[in-house]
Amino acid sequence: MSPVSSINICSIRNTVAGCVVPFSEQDTGLTFKSNEFERAFEATLAECSIISREEAEHFVVKGFVLVKGAFSKEHASHVAEHAWRELEMAHGVERNDPTTWARPSPGPGPAGYTRLKGSEKQHQLRTLAPRAFHAHLDLVGGAHRLPRNGDQLAWGEGVISNLGIPDDPRWQPPAARQPGWHKDGWHFRHFLNSPEQALVTVPLYSDVQPKSGGTYLALDSIGPVARLLLDSPGGIHPDSVQGGGYLIPGLADQCSEFGELTGEAGDMVLLHPYMLHRVSINPSTRPRFIANMAPVLSEPMKFDREPDDCYSLVELATLHALGKTSCNFGQERPMQGFKPFPFRDENEKRLEGEYLREEMQVFAKKGYVSPDWAQDCGYMSNRAMSDSESVHSVSPGGRFE
Repeated sequence: MSPVSSINICSIRNTVAGCVVPFSEQDTGLTFKSNEFERAFEATLAECSIISREEAEHFVVKGFVLVKGAFSKEHASHVAEHAWRELEMAHGVERNDPTTWARPSPGPGPAGYTRLKGSEKQHQLRTLAPRAFHAHLDLVGGAHRLPRNGDQLAWGEGVISNLGIPDDPRWQPPAARQPGWHKDGWHFRHFLNSPEQALVTVPLYSDVQPKSGGTYLALDSIGPVARLLLDSPGGIHPDSVQGGGYLIPGLADQCSEFGELTGEAGDMVLLHPYMLHRVSINPSTRPRFIANMAPVLSEPMKFDREPDDCYSLVELATLHALGKTSCNFGQERPMQGFKPFPFRDENEKRLEGEYLREEMQVFAKKGYVSPDWAQDCGYMSNRAMSDSESVHSVSPGGRFE
């Protein structure tokens, strides 16, 4: 089986008119000189140790790669067993009784969806899973682009469970106009070159079959997100692209190719950090256990490297999505960290809400206006800024995978 064939692709065409300019007038054609881009790709590929040519090309074009057998099935089983024990002790879920799997879980996620803390153990990826470790290095451009040459890459034992609710009638295939689409990174201001999230790393601790709670992916979302960030040298507030963010509907409206993340226990999926994704309903009796990690770069991404300084595959995928061979991104304000929305006190929520409202007004004037369906799906909207209730009626929301 091909390394990329376990992503279940759903080609669902969005036939409804998109958002207001400039969302609706983005050119998705490639404009770079192919020979120059090919030379850059070949130089990067020559430095890869695990990722094959096919996988590298797939990542640059599609923004994800499935690494088969990235870590042992024994470790996957160990983590899944710990997850079951926590579900039983903390949530009253009985493994052999699916009627208990829909019991209320913390937070606003769907029934059966729970973020489990796991143990306090940290497993160094270099020793736990050398294949997974080197796949990370191949995509980010080498160990020298990670803090401590990658020694900080470690996985805990926390798990995101999505237990099955047999024949759940709420299940739908992925589509643009659904709630919960988001770009990861609720703790930093987002720039085209942000170093805070090099990738979205998803280890699979259970087999994940189609229509079994696998994370939904907007496979052609990297281009829309990249163009937005290129046009935003001052960056964007993290709340704008979370599960209720006002920019998400306009980005999702530009997408027409969707997939469901599937694979086997011990596999790992590496996503481009711009990839929009959302939780799905699990209508099966097959529990899903995964995690979501965010490796950090030691310095911002760069899109105008010299010939002797190889691009990373993440950078090449970004340039490919932009239709460019290079890009001199003129960042206009410093990187900035944020306390994620769920952890802010009331005063912090008020202050960040004011900052976000100012940004929403600025982006509305630039033409980035939320489509009219946004609020119906639980997103914030800057469509009618004169009505304050239309802005604050929905919180930025959380992240569901």
